[in-house]
Amino acid sequence: MKIIAPENSWLSKIVNNRLVQHLTYWIIFVLFFAYAWGTFDANYIKTVKVELINLPVKILLVYAVIYALYPMFLYKGKIWQFLFCLLALISFTAVLQRITDNLIIVDLFFPKWQKAPTFSFSQIVRSAVNLGAVLALPMTVKLMEYLAKIQQNEQILAKEKLEAELIFLKNQVQPHFLFNTLNSLYSLILKKSDQSLDVILKLSDLLRYMLYETNTTQVDVRKEVDSIKSYMDLEKIRYGDRIDVSLNIWGDLDSNLIAPMIILPFIENSFKHSAKGLDKNAWITIELGVKANKLVLKIENSIPKVSSNQDSVAGGIGLQNVKRRLSLIYPEKHELKINHTEESYNVHLNLKLL
Repeated sequence: MKIIAPENSWLSKIVNNRLVQHLTYWIIFVLFFAYAWGTFDANYIKTVKVELINLPVKILLVYAVIYALYPMFLYKGKIWQFLFCLLALISFTAVLQRITDNLIIVDLFFPKWQKAPTFSFSQIVRSAVNLGAVLALPMTVKLMEYLAKIQQNEQILAKEKLEAELIFLKNQVQPHFLFNTLNSLYSLILKKSDQSLDVILKLSDLLRYMLYETNTTQVDVRKEVDSIKSYMDLEKIRYGDRIDVSLNIWGDLDSNLIAPMIILPFIENSFKHSAKGLDKNAWITIELGVKANKLVLKIENSIPKVSSNQDSVAGGIGLQNVKRRLSLIYPEKHELKINHTEESYNVHLNLKLL
């Protein structure tokens, strides 16, 4: 059992050593009960000897319970089998102690005492109660140690599960984004547009960011903003003057960190849905700012009249994905409001940066 935090110091190595802990327990046990019983006649040397003679039986009982019965029955949830074997073991060691008391201790140290029958039921019960007191502390400590280990394992599993889910969600964003961007590139190639080369360069920059910069849990806000700008440049190349885009960025972008690919899905969603129908009145306004470790994102985009399905506006793989990531990475540290009318779609995100 680790009593002192594991450090490379001689004290922690000694105190946390299992053999040292067990020896210390039994030494304290012997001295405590020797003192308690020795107060009757102040002959502490005699009571120390008595405790040492009785010690092997008590050691047998304690270690049989915590190293045999615990793993065989209790840790596996076999409560009734554990209780039955525990009572049987206590009864057996109580009988051994009675034999030790009558054949050794009474003759050597208390010759004037009148011997009770060795297998007297009342004396065996008395010995069993005495042995139960010996078991109390080791059983409690061992059980607490086991429960702490179980809790630690559950926390590790929960953390690993959370990390695996976050990796899965983040990896989902990239193929989804890549699919949409390749569609844009495909349409430009069909038109034999010279801008297709610019798209390839912008796409290369974004892929470099996704592959090499987003493998950590946090990235600079500046890098995330740069990736957003690259994506918007791609979309501007694709749609030209058919969408009016306004971008306002302010605040301290250089000294704050954010989970990668957490903002881009909102930007992507605004382009995706404002461009439906392309009625030449499409518009997007984006405001992104950082102040006092708080990020504010406001996005508003038009909704074409031909797009009457509001559910499609509010849905999408990317948007549902980022909502889940926000709940996992920033629990109780973000506020997301999404509203839409017949004419516009609004996203307002307040995020407390880690």
